[in-house]
Amino acid sequence: MRNRKKIPDPPEDLHICFGGGDFHAIGSKMINICKDKLGLAVDEKVLDIGCGIGRLSFPLLDYLDESGGYEGFDTFPVGVKWCTENITPEFPNFKFQLVDIFNSTYNPYATTTGADFVFPYEDNSFGLAMLNSVFTHMMPDDIINYVNEIDRVLNEKGRIFVTFFLVNDESSSLMDQGKSVHDFHKYGVFYTADPKDPMDAVGYEEKFVKNIFGRHGFKIQEILYGTWCGRTASNHQDILLITR
Repeated sequence: MRNRKKIPDPPEDLHICFGGGDFHAIGSKMINICKDKLGLAVDEKVLDIGCGIGRLSFPLLDYLDESGGYEGFDTFPVGVKWCTENITPEFPNFKFQLVDIFNSTYNPYATTTGADFVFPYEDNSFGLAMLNSVFTHMMPDDIINYVNEIDRVLNEKGRIFVTFFLVNDESSSLMDQGKSVHDFHKYGVFYTADPKDPMDAVGYEEKFVKNIFGRHGFKIQEILYGTWCGRTASNHQDILLITR
């Protein structure tokens, strides 16, 4: 019998690397959204893109049964190592992989870009893909390729939980009023908060985002807009809930 209690919480200094806050409460909130709004079932396979220190895996340990499973990948070696050593031995259907993908902020010496990366999974392997604060650090060509790969590895009932900084009329107006946490600079369809380190925080025009997913037949089921631009909400980044 698997025992969740045997798994310790990650060290506090690792929490801070991925946004801080209440480690368990934040992860549980995101997974509960997937249960309530995307119908996540106990026997499904979940792909966590940018798994970090396993924040999304913890609530799934108590939810997915042994016929379900979890795969996560990240460029952060300490996080992947910790999860592999502390979670996988007790829950062998929870696996973590280290990948070497270029990011000017988090992995500047890698030679493989997000635009060229092939997910290390077979076609139609997952029912749900989750990307929390991933596309907020990626360039347009990277995102286009990732959506192609997500489409490939999701099954026919696949859904997506993904966060963005979406630029639309409302968020633009709030930014003009100085209410946003990011002072975004426009570069075509994307925006960056720091031109010297463009991948530190990246925003996208909402129409561009909808078009990327729409070309693969995905539908935006709901957008939960966030507080990042100064609006009142219960989440910081904008959450998109997407279905086939």
